[in-house]
Amino acid sequence: MVTSICEAVRRYTAKKGYEVSLALPPINYGGHPYHHLGMAGTVIVSEEVVRETIVHVLAGLWDDGFRKIILVNNHGHKWMLEAGVQEFFKRFQLPAIVTEVEWHRAVREFFVPIEREDSMTTHFIHADEAETAVANLLFGGMVDMSVCVDAQPKGLCLKGHFDNSVDSLNRPQTWSQGEGQNVIERFGTPEGVVGYPSRGDAYKAKRPIAAICKYLTLMIDDIRENFPVGKVPPIEEFTFRSCDELEACLKEPLSKGWKSIHELHKIGIF
Repeated sequence: MVTSICEAVRRYTAKKGYEVSLALPPINYGGHPYHHLGMAGTVIVSEEVVRETIVHVLAGLWDDGFRKIILVNNHGHKWMLEAGVQEFFKRFQLPAIVTEVEWHRAVREFFVPIEREDSMTTHFIHADEAETAVANLLFGGMVDMSVCVDAQPKGLCLKGHFDNSVDSLNRPQTWSQGEGQNVIERFGTPEGVVGYPSRGDAYKAKRPIAAICKYLTLMIDDIRENFPVGKVPPIEEFTFRSCDELEACLKEPLSKGWKSIHELHKIGIF
């Protein structure tokens, strides 16, 4: 999903004359919440591995000249990615703009059921109407609707306290803040579905996909306006490293006088 979305943004910005860079392919294995344990077809990477992967990917990208980075996430485990972003800055103290965008959540109002033909009929949860609609729109040839089944979660308690996957219900707590209120997937929804994927018609996904492409483009435009190519957040206000220390690292990689961040001294307690 994010590959298609990012490619759409690249094509659009290319037509506008400021093509963005798609730096790397997606990270295909990630972390999971506890209730995904033991679920068939699920490859679970530890939280530490996810966080450290983000830290080192960001360091490598920065070293190669990428100083404004938008990580577009589709998989959940938001807290791990945020921790990776924070740890990157704590550990390296480099001037950059980095953000982790949960694309579904960024345009969550488009996943709220409303009275119109191309609206979702249910709130976004997991492998449901919304995700199936997006899949059918972006890569329909990979979706086999003949084996589609619907399934509902089995709650234990605290109904109404926890929000859904994109926080579209405005409840007090996000889904990732607790465990125990629902049966784990292996026993509650062994189908791997929480919702009604049978309703996932591609045309229902056009509005949310258009919205996220527009939002990412807006964010890129705002970044470019405040920090044009070659400009980074002010070193003297953003890091405890000196301007002299970072001057060589801010040059174009492999140009005369350039230094890699691997030549920097470690700084701070992290």
